[in-house]
Amino acid sequence: MISTTDFAHHTLEQVEAIRNLFAALFLASIGMLIHFKFLWNHVDILLAAVILVIIVKSIVITAVIKSFGYSIRTAFIVGLSLAQIGEFAFVLLSRASHHHLIGGKMYLLLLGTTALSLVTTPLIFKLIPVVTQLGILMRWFPSESGVQNELPLQEKATMLDVYNRTL
Repeated sequence: MISTTDFAHHTLEQVEAIRNLFAALFLASIGMLIHFKFLWNHVDILLAAVILVIIVKSIVITAVIKSFGYSIRTAFIVGLSLAQIGEFAFVLLSRASHHHLIGGKMYLLLLGTTALSLVTTPLIFKLIPVVTQLGILMRWFPSESGVQNELPLQEKATMLDVYNRTL
C-alpha cells in the first residue's frame, strides 16, 4: 500500500538499513552453524550434492515450465534461475535436527550444500547468457529472431572458446 503513495521512496530509504542489518545477521548466523573443517574433509560429497541439486532442480523446473506451454529456451532459463536451494531450507534443517530426524553429519552436509548452492547462484546467473548462446549454436534452442541465423565457422569457434574458458 505504501508503494503507491508519495512516501514510497522515503519509506524504502528508512527500511533499507534495517533490511541490510537483518540480511547481515542472517548470513552471520548461518556462518556460525557451518563447520568448515568438516566440509573441507567431505568436499567431494559436498560438490557432488550441489551439482546434483542444481542439475535435478533445473531439469524438473524446466519440464514444469515447458508443460505450461513456454518455449524450451524460456523454460531452461527459468530452470537455471531457480536451481539453488532456498533460504527456507536452513529453517527446515534446523527443525529436522532439533527433532532428531537427521543426524549430525547429514545436517552439516545438507547445511553446506544449501549454503554452497546459494553462493553459486550469481555464477549460474552469469552463465545463463553463455549457455543460452551455446544452446542456439548447438541448435538446442531456436534463435531469438525465430529464423536460424547461420554464423560463420570462425564466430562459432570463438563462441565455443568463450564457453570453454568460462567453465
